Amino acid sequence: MRINLFGILVSKINLKETGLFLSKYNYEQTGYICLPDLSVIVSAQKDKKLVHILNNSLLTLPDGKPLEFLGKLKGEKGMSTVSGYWLIKQLLQSNLNHYFYGSQQEKTKSLVDKLRIEFPVSKIIGFGSPPLLNLDEIENNATVLNEIERINQLKPDIIWVGISSPKQDYLVYHYSKHLQYGVMIAVGGVFDYLSGSKKISPEWIKQIGFRWLYRLIQEPRRLWKKYFFTIWGMLWLIIRGLFKVTKPHPNSAK
Repeated sequence: MRINLFGILVSKINLKETGLFLSKYNYEQTGYICLPDLSVIVSAQKDKKLVHILNNSLLTLPDGKPLEFLGKLKGEKGMSTVSGYWLIKQLLQSNLNHYFYGSQQEKTKSLVDKLRIEFPVSKIIGFGSPPLLNLDEIENNATVLNEIERINQLKPDIIWVGISSPKQDYLVYHYSKHLQYGVMIAVGGVFDYLSGSKKISPEWIKQIGFRWLYRLIQEPRRLWKKYFFTIWGMLWLIIRGLFKVTKPHPNSAK
């Protein structure tokens, strides 16, 4: 089941339900899962392909308090934030096999080494790193296709993809089609927090919806523009929605 948030069909789900879904999923049926935050929702308003990608995933999870808040405004009381950080930690303690595909080989190796120590029961069977690509270079890249062949030999249940959005959403959309087994999950910058290279905010800051401010204070030069346009973009969507009656999306009941 999904809820329509500004044209994006977000799954009406929470962390516990997501974990149950993935623990019982038949990984012979390949696919991908997205975790858009508010900035991705805003960006998708000018990117029809990104809308298509988000709306045709196995799950499009509500990543962040703003999406949880919007869902609850529409009456979805059981819908809550699904953080890639906590989802990975939860599933590393399951019987599922994992593959980590991050932005830099050395950083991804360090992450995997750390996770194997922190979660000794985890089944991490491999890791890799995609090349630096522009958005229009992602589809049918020879290096990524070779990595998919290697992944197909290893047969992990979950391939965690940790690069920037929306590149990661494009990547999981295009290359999940080449999988013979497993599901690709786009979790963005979570690899940095799991490895300890960036400090994650305290849980109470997340609960009141100000994790974005914590990140902005940490990296103001890199993030100020992103958050500026996200906030104004969100305000515009809300104002537009107040003065425009939209028809329900045909797939909103899925």
